[in-house]
Amino acid sequence: MVNVSLRDKPAESFGGRWFAWYRVHPVAYLVIGVAAIAAIGYFVNDAIEAYHDRIALRGLDGKAQPVRLIVAGEPVVVPANMLRFRKERRGGAVDQANFLLHWPSLEGFTDERADDFRDTAPEAPLIFITVSGRENSLDSDARLDAIYSRYFEGPEMDGPAGLKGRRLNAESGYGGEIVYYGPRGAPPYVARCLSVDTPEIPPTCIRDINIGQGLSLLYRFNQKYLGDWRTMDDRLRRLFGRFFRTP
Repeated sequence: MVNVSLRDKPAESFGGRWFAWYRVHPVAYLVIGVAAIAAIGYFVNDAIEAYHDRIALRGLDGKAQPVRLIVAGEPVVVPANMLRFRKERRGGAVDQANFLLHWPSLEGFTDERADDFRDTAPEAPLIFITVSGRENSLDSDARLDAIYSRYFEGPEMDGPAGLKGRRLNAESGYGGEIVYYGPRGAPPYVARCLSVDTPEIPPTCIRDINIGQGLSLLYRFNQKYLGDWRTMDDRLRRLFGRFFRTP
């Protein structure tokens, strides 16, 4: 889930395959007509969902009523105003759950904090969180020695609040990123951050930890808050440890 560059922008294209199929098959008109109707319904529904998500950020859906989810097979009850998407606020089984929390309060959307949640600036005090099924046992901490250290280049640098950092080379697939890790004697901590921000991508850091029975929690935040690494990590672990039972 996290072994992709922070600069990656996935794109999909299926038009070529559709048109090639259309030229070969005489029944394409019928199939395309049915598909078009289905697609219209899908996009209309998607637009409605997006509209309702925007409405939520206007304070009309900021209540913290409990929502029962089954995330990758693990049951959980979470406050509705912490969930990013309306589909997830309905409850039920999902492959992943997406949260949006205010920092440093770690609260979901409320009328009092509406301005922060509406803020689209890179410095907005928000943490984006995704909980999904664990793909393997390696979280950010374990990848430091197992993977990242093989691709370090340049000298060790000082980071905020006692962290140390090393740049990743282009062969790693994470070129232009820095791995920050905790000092010796401190609890393990590893986060990957963009070394330079761009107009398209703000200075972002990501970190993932294992929670529950077989889940991974990835959180993304502005590098401005990297100095809060001890407090942020500890509080997120405790908060989601209450949501998901950790063995």
